Amino acid sequence: MGSALLEGTEVSKRFGGLQVLSRVSFRVDPGEIVALIGPNGAGKTTLFNLISGLLPPTGGSIRLGAHTLTGLPAHRISRLGVGRTFQTPRPFMDMTALDNVRVAALFTERQAGPAHGLLSLVGLADVAGMPARHLPAGSRKLLELAMALALGPQVVLLDEILAGLTPTEVQAATGIFRRIRDERGVALFWVEHVMHAVMQTAERIVVLHHGEVICEGGPQAVAQDARVLEAYLGREDSS
Repeated sequence: MGSALLEGTEVSKRFGGLQVLSRVSFRVDPGEIVALIGPNGAGKTTLFNLISGLLPPTGGSIRLGAHTLTGLPAHRISRLGVGRTFQTPRPFMDMTALDNVRVAALFTERQAGPAHGLLSLVGLADVAGMPARHLPAGSRKLLELAMALALGPQVVLLDEILAGLTPTEVQAATGIFRRIRDERGVALFWVEHVMHAVMQTAERIVVLHHGEVICEGGPQAVAQDARVLEAYLGREDSS
């Protein structure tokens, strides 16, 4: 195993008396698709907020290659190469899809290629001239992904990007994830509840429960782990 692209070491977060994350360690290697799963309230989005600089950790460290991210503001982290999507996308509603991507590209000196090409990559070339407010919810999520890619990231944090999508849209989206990895070499760290998509797409899975990592490994190993079954099903055996 080589050097990690994105790595967290014993990352913790406390809000007053509530310990949301406790000594969470993780790694995402270059060009890897890693899923972060766990029951609601496990701390997944909080971890993404710490990585992307929206919140400061109360313990531990986070690195992107040779750069320490801990303590940096969100815009610095973005410019170093960390892209991000959110559970509820918030593009510029009165701007076209194409102009949204163009605006995102203004916030970085990294080269990501033409905006038209990014929209094509995420399957939105046909709606490039449509205002974002007229796009369906699933398309807005993909638009936000194109905007994240416009920053020329090394890794993109995907936060429940498949939520609310139809089975056909889910299949198309996971194909897009693979193309992003294969064609652009961008790693993906992916919070998701659509388990069949995770099992078919992720190369490695990290499982959070009550703010702690309880399991990490390949999809099949994680699916059979007793601690994971107990966390999701409330019992140790799925039979």
